[in-house]
Amino acid sequence: MNTTYNEKTHTSIKQLFNKLSPKGPGCAYIASFDSGVTYKGAVGLASIEESLPITTTTIFNIASVSKQFTAFSILLLEQEGKLSLDDSILKFVPSLGAYAEPVTLRHLIHHTSGLVDYMELAEAANIKDTDKLTAEESLEHLINHQAASFPVGTKFEYSNTGYFLLSQVIEKASGKSHREFAKERIFEPLHMNDTTIVDCYPTTMSIASGYLKNEQGAYEIYESPWEHTGDGAVHTTVEDLVKWGENLTTGTVGGKELVQRMSETGPKISPTGETIIDNEDYAFGLEHTEDFGCRCLRHSGGWAGYRSYFMRFPEDRLSVAVLSNCDEFDPDEYAHKIAKIVLEKTEE
Repeated sequence: MNTTYNEKTHTSIKQLFNKLSPKGPGCAYIASFDSGVTYKGAVGLASIEESLPITTTTIFNIASVSKQFTAFSILLLEQEGKLSLDDSILKFVPSLGAYAEPVTLRHLIHHTSGLVDYMELAEAANIKDTDKLTAEESLEHLINHQAASFPVGTKFEYSNTGYFLLSQVIEKASGKSHREFAKERIFEPLHMNDTTIVDCYPTTMSIASGYLKNEQGAYEIYESPWEHTGDGAVHTTVEDLVKWGENLTTGTVGGKELVQRMSETGPKISPTGETIIDNEDYAFGLEHTEDFGCRCLRHSGGWAGYRSYFMRFPEDRLSVAVLSNCDEFDPDEYAHKIAKIVLEKTEE
């Protein structure tokens, strides 16, 4: 495969963003091969109020794209013998109660736990995403709920509760906060110097403000002070996500065997021998798909005024990331178009 830099490729990518206003919120994007050949750029403002432009080093809240870092942390702890994927969640969060005993860490990773989404419980309690909500309060909601949505292992249902609880597991098993563990074990070793988990608000970090368009058509700040980690809360740049994508092949952190496991999808058959309802090819915080005839690991994210999308093409050694600070932006569409342009051009 020819992966030398191609100016026409970059021009084609830049044209995708022609319609975006430089005076509103926008995005940063990158497509980078492990060889170093990279196409990247940014459009729009990280802060409308300060007329601060977005760059490829602007830090965004990446929402559910964070889930792969949580799953990776769990695999690191398993590697050290500090947990097993077949451990019950009650080993680490006993207060959940007996109804959650059959739920294992593996169920949480592959979204087959049957535990209700904590966001639904917050909504039922009339808590908005712009209100303050702590991890402790959401745990209390889950403890009080005491009812599964479906029998464990019988259905795939995407759930933020699973990954939120996995962050609690990381803290119990490691003796450190999820933020500290990820920093020491993943971000620092990979030189992801602009990446962190935000677990307390307000933050003093310089990050892109999230926006939505109000009824008058003007942009206003749309951010959430919720303090959960695991299902979201990683803040990073497109440049740092390339370093992470490369590690999914090299195993610089974790080793090759562990990074291979990141792409293993959940079981297709329930413990009672039936086909799992609505099952998806969901691996470890990553969806396993085929795009443009190439194997792909990917995940989207959306929370308050932030939208994110990450793609890793293992055989092509290509990472693609699009991060935005506008709630109506569609990073999935742009990431797929960028990947298509880059992969088509490299086949010439």
